[in-house]
Amino acid sequence: MNEKLKINITEYPYNAKGDGVTNDRPAIQKAIDEAHKNGGGIVVLPDGKTYLSGNLILRDNVELHFEDGSTLLQSSNPDDYVKPVGDSCEPHRPKYGYNLCDEIKWSHLWYYNYPMIFAPEGTKNIKVTGKGSLLMMPTDDIEHIIRICPIGFFKVSGFEISDVTITNYHSYAMMPFHSDHGLIKNLTVENSNHGNGDGFCIMNCQDIRVTGCNMVCGDDAIYIFSSYKDPRRSDWWNSDDPQPSINLEIDHNECKTNHCKSFGMILWGLDCPDQEKIEVRNVYVHDNHFETMGNWIYCPYTTKSGCTPVTNFRFENNRIDAIEPDFFATKISDMNYFHSMREIQNGGFESGLAFWNYRKNSNEDSVGIGTDDAGQPKGKYGYISHLEDGDAALYQGLYIRSGELNCFWAKLQTSGDPCRIFVKDLETQELVAEKEFSNTEWEDVQLEFSVPRDANYHIGIERGNATKGWAKIDNATLLGNCDAAFGYKRVGTDPYRGMKPLYFYDPDLWR
Repeated sequence: MNEKLKINITEYPYNAKGDGVTNDRPAIQKAIDEAHKNGGGIVVLPDGKTYLSGNLILRDNVELHFEDGSTLLQSSNPDDYVKPVGDSCEPHRPKYGYNLCDEIKWSHLWYYNYPMIFAPEGTKNIKVTGKGSLLMMPTDDIEHIIRICPIGFFKVSGFEISDVTITNYHSYAMMPFHSDHGLIKNLTVENSNHGNGDGFCIMNCQDIRVTGCNMVCGDDAIYIFSSYKDPRRSDWWNSDDPQPSINLEIDHNECKTNHCKSFGMILWGLDCPDQEKIEVRNVYVHDNHFETMGNWIYCPYTTKSGCTPVTNFRFENNRIDAIEPDFFATKISDMNYFHSMREIQNGGFESGLAFWNYRKNSNEDSVGIGTDDAGQPKGKYGYISHLEDGDAALYQGLYIRSGELNCFWAKLQTSGDPCRIFVKDLETQELVAEKEFSNTEWEDVQLEFSVPRDANYHIGIERGNATKGWAKIDNATLLGNCDAAFGYKRVGTDPYRGMKPLYFYDPDLWR
């Protein structure tokens, strides 16, 4: 981005009025387009003014900056709205109402109307910054509100949304879909005037951080959305191309809601043929205050039961006032602080590495999926390899109770070097059980074990004593440990553990 180019939209030749009455959209859009054509720059909304506008189209390497006290006000005139066409725009009248149709459940019009601040597919390196406000339409005439998302974009790479206030909104506050390498920082979200006034819908995104936001929402506040072929697709977005949700950090946020979930996941990717391509993986949630937490595992757009795979979910130093039962009904592999799932999922690797976690050594190909072994009838299998380059492991994280005899059973093969199957305490990484194997043909190998305490454990294969070679695994299952899921109930907060709430097992919760 060319940081030297800074455009004041009230100056010639843009001449925005900032009087809250004149349509300033053409002036602001002209400045955005001019900055883009010059390689990038900052488009400034000067302080103390209110800029009436329809929706705006951001371009590569452009920052839209609100000076303190500046306001971007959504226009109530449908003639002030546009849609992107190449590097230009053309008029596009938004739809009025609440839902598009009765045939599609939750067909909210903000999925169809273009967002107020929008970046189309392929846009790179955009910013919306500054301590101003994005003020949506007044609510004097409920039936004639143009319901659009304040900030939304599709397949954008590299973005920052920081410090602004989103207020008086009638939809979701922000919708980053299928995007990557983004920062959402220090936003204030308030005064939702709608029962579906969600906060941030983070759909099929990678490498995203949400930090320091203060939110009071009418519905869900922050949620990770795993979506595949959602029938609500529109001109500006779709989820037909499966994308996993990977490397997400949610930290130092204050999230409240009038009802529903302050934080959670919507896991609606079950129809994707390859579940690895739609899974949620590597999520770090820390130092937040959530009034409530839960997951949406019922999907109205499929006949299948279950939900998208979730792998490697880390909680640390959060205050959570209430947790809904649907959170505990979700199968999550390798989760700390709460109970992980009880049974191995995708033990035959037919959905790739979904539900499996791993450690790689210095060789990027040291963990993966193979299909080339004629001696294995199932076709796909997992492997660790290049063990001369260091340790490698392939495992799932399960909650296992003490006092029970369990059996980890898998079909295994090696290059002849002594690898091992293992059970380790997730928290301490203490080795609880192990068994060496070095067979060069596929064989069923069993590891019987019991654990010293009720806890989450890693269970799988690793290098062990091998100094080279490889190992393969297929048809993995855990026998025993299969009684019902376990729920929790908050009873207090331990002041010696920061913000972490205490839970106890309630056997009646799941009866």
